[in-house]
Amino acid sequence: MQKKTFLLIFLISGLITGTAQAMDCPADTAYHIDLRTLLPDGSPNPTYGQLIPTGLCGCVDFNLQLSGTDSTLTLTLLMVDNEPIRGVELDLYNDAGALLSFADGGYVTKGAKLENVTDENGVPKTMTLLANEIGDHVKVMAYSTSRARTAGDGTEGELLSVTYMLPNGHDALPATVSFGIGLLNLPGTSMDPQLLNVACGYPDTSNMVALSTDYLGLDEAEGLPTSYSLGRNYPNPFNPTTRISFDLPENIHATLTIYNLLGQEVVSLVNRTMNAGHYTVEWNGRDWNGQAVASGIYFYELRAGDYIAREKMILLR
Repeated sequence: MQKKTFLLIFLISGLITGTAQAMDCPADTAYHIDLRTLLPDGSPNPTYGQLIPTGLCGCVDFNLQLSGTDSTLTLTLLMVDNEPIRGVELDLYNDAGALLSFADGGYVTKGAKLENVTDENGVPKTMTLLANEIGDHVKVMAYSTSRARTAGDGTEGELLSVTYMLPNGHDALPATVSFGIGLLNLPGTSMDPQLLNVACGYPDTSNMVALSTDYLGLDEAEGLPTSYSLGRNYPNPFNPTTRISFDLPENIHATLTIYNLLGQEVVSLVNRTMNAGHYTVEWNGRDWNGQAVASGIYFYELRAGDYIAREKMILLR
């Protein structure tokens, strides 16, 4: 679904926060219209179209903060899971129109709720996270083929973050940008194997949340770099992700590319004109097609004008 599943995190951030409030999501019974035409055994579903109990409520909300730079804006989503959740499907809307772009370099990252997943026996597993811009919204999906599930402990935690590109910079944004969820599916496990939706509360498109963008931008305390530089990735060796830092002293077209030992291009993490600043980019060990690459030695190369630098890193799976 996502055009490229490598993850980029630009960490120059001006941060704005509101007063954090705990999400109100008691462990009540969720009720949803039963849309299953057939039961798991293939027989007709006798409760099709009826309102049925589907498990214990799961709720999603927006963290009362945005972080960003002159080229990105990141929104964090929180979740309370009163029972283990086996995946997520949501449609995320905003009212900024073309001022926010996901299709042109946007990305999603997992929060702790999706990172710390296990199967029903407590064995650590992995949840796959994908996203794509479809018309006027971003569809995000998290799923597992190995029965991965969240802890389901009724606590609030970070679900995922969605980073948008800012084609016209943060100065073009209005004072507030509103976000809302048009569709939310949280397949719970108490009705396993039916995995019925247990979503109860979330900011929908009729009750969008307005978040301030007044203080987004370059961290003035950080200052602008005076020279080009490419830092060593951290951690190194790494599994599954590592971060690469670099500095640009001027506005310039830059590329940051990963190569294997044969000199073949694995993936390009950056290929665009960027403003002067300090940047950190994250690579999740996947190629252009979203496939996990093998353990081994890889090189990353930064090119910006006449500046060229290359460093080595080691992936251990």
